[in-house]
Amino acid sequence: MFKYTSLKEQLIEERSKNAALKTQTDKNASDIDYIAMMSDIELDMDETEDEEYEW
Repeated sequence: MFKYTSLKEQLIEERSKNAALKTQTDKNASDIDYIAMMSDIELDMDETEDEEYEW
């Protein structure tokens, strides 16, 4: 009926999901930067926002 997952397995699974999400977020950011560069659009870079989410 239900599958038991230990805390260690849950932690490993969630870390894996987080790593995949970070990879996708980084790819999206680089795609946006590339499109903006090719379209000659300047993006406002808010340095404080990036510092909040650094690992």
